[in-house]
Amino acid sequence: MSVSTRRTAKTRPLSGLLMADGRREAVVVTAHEKRLVINVEADISAIPLARVRRDEGLNIRRTDNRDWRIRLDAVPPPDSWVHDLPILPQPSPLRRMLLVVLALLGLLAALLWLARDRVVQLAAPLLPHHVTEQIGRAYLAQMGPQCDGGPGNAALARLTARLLPAHGLPEPVSVTVVDSPDINAIALPGGHVALLRGIIDQAQSPDEIAAVLAHEIEHIAFQHPNQQLLKDSGPAVVARTLGSNAGDLADLTVLKKGGKAAEAEADGGAIALLQAAGISTRGAADFFRRQARGGEGFSDSHPSDRERARLYGDAVKWGAESGMSDADWQALKAVCRPTG
Repeated sequence: MSVSTRRTAKTRPLSGLLMADGRREAVVVTAHEKRLVINVEADISAIPLARVRRDEGLNIRRTDNRDWRIRLDAVPPPDSWVHDLPILPQPSPLRRMLLVVLALLGLLAALLWLARDRVVQLAAPLLPHHVTEQIGRAYLAQMGPQCDGGPGNAALARLTARLLPAHGLPEPVSVTVVDSPDINAIALPGGHVALLRGIIDQAQSPDEIAAVLAHEIEHIAFQHPNQQLLKDSGPAVVARTLGSNAGDLADLTVLKKGGKAAEAEADGGAIALLQAAGISTRGAADFFRRQARGGEGFSDSHPSDRERARLYGDAVKWGAESGMSDADWQALKAVCRPTG
């Protein structure tokens, strides 16, 4: 081959397709001195050859723009200037494997995130009771002083025993009256149930308290408090399960919020418990009707008060008995009053 022929091969223009920034354009390219000259229709541009590489497929690429690529229309001859371009470094086999592993881990993390509710439901029963019980007791201490009226607590224990399902519960239930004016009741991790004095003061019949208590017992049955704890404080709970106190637990307000699906489950279970115990659901219907009229319900995190009043009202059956005797009801109403 003559010198002139070799020189022509080293500068011969090549046609291809430029792909960059989402556009695709037919181009003609050639190497001239220290630049890559690019001809797009009537426009001519150039970039330094120092920024140009070729990959294994003889595509022309830029080192400063990963999305920029020229795919040649034909394989250039062996003596073409393209073969003189430095080869774009390729990931090593180890790096490729690492990238694949990272991609798989990312996919697994995404799948776990999408299925996190199901994962939490499966994990909640695995938490040791001695761990969840201590956590629940700590939350209970945050809520305020506990009422220790003996007869009232004894009456509440009898009502709780009457409501407990025959098939048992995943954790033992412990019911405590907290001296707080808030109209509320909360199921806590470890089987703890807190009845706030405000809901007892506001109740107009023992059946209302029976319905509230049945609802919280069903939260324990479904393990809703433990699930909520895992959602918001998973690493801290796991650490405590392994014998460490490392990590912060969710704030008590997180456990108070709950969720509408969990509340609906607890309502359905509460109706079944009340009917099994022979206690009327009318008290719950009356309670939620008052809440709806007063605008003081739990609608932000629960089904609407009117909807719940209708649900419990539709479940009323004839022949039901009162949830408590008159003596027990009066003792419960006075559970937070000083004695002596």
